[in-house]
Amino acid sequence: MINHKTISKKRVLRMTGIILGIVIGLLLLFCLVFFLIVWSWSPGKIEPYYDDSGNVLSGSISEIVRMEIGDVEQGMIIKGKDINNPVLLFLHGGPGNPQYVIFNDIGLEDYFTVCWWDQHGSGMSYSSKLDSESVTLDQMVSDTVEVTNYLRQRFGKEKIYLMGQSFGSFLGINTVDRHPELYEAYIGINQVTNQLESEKLGYENMMYIAQETGDKESIKKLEKYKLDGSDTITNDYLALRSSIMLKQGTGTFRNNSTTVFQYAIMPLLKAREYTLSDKYGFIAGSLFMLDSPINKAQFTTNLMETIPEVDIPVYILHGLYDRQASYELSQRYFEILKAPKKEFYTFENSAHGAHMEEPERIIEIVKEDILGIGKEGQVID
Repeated sequence: MINHKTISKKRVLRMTGIILGIVIGLLLLFCLVFFLIVWSWSPGKIEPYYDDSGNVLSGSISEIVRMEIGDVEQGMIIKGKDINNPVLLFLHGGPGNPQYVIFNDIGLEDYFTVCWWDQHGSGMSYSSKLDSESVTLDQMVSDTVEVTNYLRQRFGKEKIYLMGQSFGSFLGINTVDRHPELYEAYIGINQVTNQLESEKLGYENMMYIAQETGDKESIKKLEKYKLDGSDTITNDYLALRSSIMLKQGTGTFRNNSTTVFQYAIMPLLKAREYTLSDKYGFIAGSLFMLDSPINKAQFTTNLMETIPEVDIPVYILHGLYDRQASYELSQRYFEILKAPKKEFYTFENSAHGAHMEEPERIIEIVKEDILGIGKEGQVID
């Protein structure tokens, strides 16, 4: 006697297996196509600058440099339209978050020869063999000085300019404090000052906004944390903080419709200057640096106490709505800071990503106030 229930069950299992196989096959095909696309975008080569005739622009530079720095192979991208221009070393944030792929096209290379250095353990400078415990503040300052001296020697400059964004501003101000003789000026974007206090203020502001907007989900998540000491600044909390601040318009962007995929992941995937290994290092390095001594130093140092005076000109550029690195604390630090010359610029439409949200203003300040180049291109006496 035929058991119709058994036959039906077998048919269902067979169809389920076929459907599951098709789905898995499509997923594998998608992954393969995605890999091939990213691989095609990752030759590890850089385009030169061209003149109006299609020839390589005379006097310009576009290079990927890999060299030993602090006994570790590290990478950097050097670009500029005229090698006779001043030299600028850019220090990215994080630690562990290179900025070249999202911040290289705003026009700095019109006025500087710019070195986009991927710091120890980040991007082109990442290796699985590295020990995060070796990444101390002293080591990173030493690395910065080593890169600085390479640039000074290569381009024949007595001094160069130093620009740091977010964590890069913490590294930058510590470097110019110890070695002011190497730098023309220091430019801090979204200046880190007292990050533990900044986190406490940021927490209060997130809770206030969440309560005002009736965001019960964020309130519930935030209530799991009580920022009453440095030991409460965990990596889990920082991930939550970043997502909520991004949503509230007080984190990376004031415009809370901008996603991480839009401003970071997609530009990274399409960056032809990076190899696949470099792109892996970009992602792995951000995780690698989380528990490093220098990241802990960033959260336990109060610059108002450790560096109240700098011996070179200081320019601080900060987004008004930034609560990731407190705008208010940055202002307070600027007020007490002693320097031969100092200027503070408020970016009225920005949060922590002032350099990405108002790039034209960055260029205006650099061109006119820092380099002294007038609107018609003349140097201002």
